[in-house]
Amino acid sequence: MCDCVNFIKVDKTPDELNKEFIKHFVSFRKENNLTQDLLGIYSHVNRVKIARIESGMHSPTVKNLLDIIGPLGYTIKIEKIKKDKGN
Repeated sequence: MCDCVNFIKVDKTPDELNKEFIKHFVSFRKENNLTQDLLGIYSHVNRVKIARIESGMHSPTVKNLLDIIGPLGYTIKIEKIKKDKGN
């Protein structure tokens, strides 16, 4: 284990975090009343690429994500993981 000042032990694996991201990505699209086709039209990102992101077959780059969500008025934010009070 690292003795680094900013290191925290996270409760989720990268795979679990990826699954959570996919769930939030799909929810984002549906909450904005968008089909994959319509999101593709607005973002100029191929619907197939959007479908592959949602199925977990494709890991988007940050630029891909910004291309997809930017035209809808969204951006990406880096957020620190909060420690559980029990840790």
